[in-house]
Amino acid sequence: MWIVLSNGWLSIVSHREYSEMLLVRARKHAHIQYYFPRAEIYTFEDADYPFRADIMRIEVGEMIANYATDIQYDNFKDSVDEYDLANSLVNVWHVMYDYGMPYRPNISSGKLDRESQKHEKN
Repeated sequence: MWIVLSNGWLSIVSHREYSEMLLVRARKHAHIQYYFPRAEIYTFEDADYPFRADIMRIEVGEMIANYATDIQYDNFKDSVDEYDLANSLVNVWHVMYDYGMPYRPNISSGKLDRESQKHEKN
């Protein structure tokens, strides 16, 4: 799962060797360190996500739950202080906005457009 937070972008997947663990990956060391300060972070320099940590599933779940229950912002993009991350997330926002266009209701008629209806059936 990709999870985008105010202080980082994480890729979280099942650990291949330890079923009780998740592999938390990031492109920036600080993104893992911020949310999992006790984690032992290791590096695979040539990997898509070079920074990694093996973290107990329950700890990852608790972090996500705590983050969600502590949200105070009313605009996610404004909650991101790191300039490069914020800029990248605006680009992601635009890509996902374009993705969602076929599914938006037709404002003028109050009905879904034909493209949306076609996708809704699939």
